Amino acid sequence: MDTIEPPTPTSALMPTPAPLPAVLDPWTPPPLRPGQLSPGWRMAFIAGWVGVLGGFGAIWQACRIAGIAPWWLGPETDLRSVFVIALPFIAPLLTVLAGVAGLRIACSVGIVASLVTASFALGDLHFPGLAVVEAILGLCGLLVSLAGFGGRMRAAPVEAEPVEPAS
Repeated sequence: MDTIEPPTPTSALMPTPAPLPAVLDPWTPPPLRPGQLSPGWRMAFIAGWVGVLGGFGAIWQACRIAGIAPWWLGPETDLRSVFVIALPFIAPLLTVLAGVAGLRIACSVGIVASLVTASFALGDLHFPGLAVVEAILGLCGLLVSLAGFGGRMRAAPVEAEPVEPAS
């Protein structure tokens, strides 16, 4: 009686595909360069600045409920232009985009944006509580940006060639 060999699996007959180069593989992130935020710090940076954006949204809502008119909103019966109302949101939004894009200057952009954000308090000094909250939002953005400098990638150390002792 003849023995019949089991069929060879088709996976053994097909060659395994070569891995895609990093340029074509959308799931592999590019390697981090010196100066970029590490992944954890990048998320913290983005979350901090999204919090600043949310803070301005909360100020907007609270002012509408309380009947307070910050300079960038204007009174409820005579609202400012959409462009003026959007001003406090531009600097934090640009900082979030710099963090999302992984720019090496994201922390520096954040420092400038925090100063711009805090400057909105100067226009609302006639409402001291509101001015303090706006200044605190700017301070929070500054602290997040300064802390981000600690989470930036460093350059690989350069190995020095060994020095031969003099004879």
